[in-house]
Amino acid sequence: MKTTIFASMFLMHFVVFGQSDYKNRMIFPDFVQGKVFFKDGTAALAPLNYDTYEEEMIFNNNGEFMAVATPQNVAKIMIQGKTFEWLEGDVFLEKIDTAGFVMYRRNRNQLMSKGKGMPYGGVSSNAAVSTVSRLPHGAEAQAKDLTIDEEFELTPDNLFYAKTGNSFKALISAKQIGKAYDFDVKELTKYIKAEKIDMQQIQDVVQVIQHFKNGN
Repeated sequence: MKTTIFASMFLMHFVVFGQSDYKNRMIFPDFVQGKVFFKDGTAALAPLNYDTYEEEMIFNNNGEFMAVATPQNVAKIMIQGKTFEWLEGDVFLEKIDTAGFVMYRRNRNQLMSKGKGMPYGGVSSNAAVSTVSRLPHGAEAQAKDLTIDEEFELTPDNLFYAKTGNSFKALISAKQIGKAYDFDVKELTKYIKAEKIDMQQIQDVVQVIQHFKNGN
């Protein structure tokens, strides 16, 4: 067993978010005991959770939130029946085993503007609610560029992947799905448009793959 599984500490910053937003950005309601399996065959237990804004696997070390220091050395992480595999950087994908095939979900959230602040604590009711680009994260001081009188909320921005060998293929477009599963791209495009498929919803992505795998 590895006793020192995380070599460097990274304290998370919650400058932008309140307590409820902090809870919303985590996959699990609280830190729960999980098991980290390393590529060298060793394993370790730790109280884990996954931050969908920072996109990193974190653990609670006596009240300090720390990130996995060398995620590239991790074979997989298991938490409450869920399996996570490393993609790149600090990002882990959640393995989804459904309906006869396996796919992976990249759990992530973006920030969306809720409107400008008004006197006496109100928020403007502009018809247009614009999204903002991903803010600098963590040590890059994610809150510096925020306007102090503008309110933000987390909004899901998930991506899905297929795995071929040891590499992951994004499933964002009909072309990518066709290439990953050897489906006809023209037929895929027609089906996605006709069925009004939302490529960020897992049930929609599964529907597309099932439809063409079954030859419907």
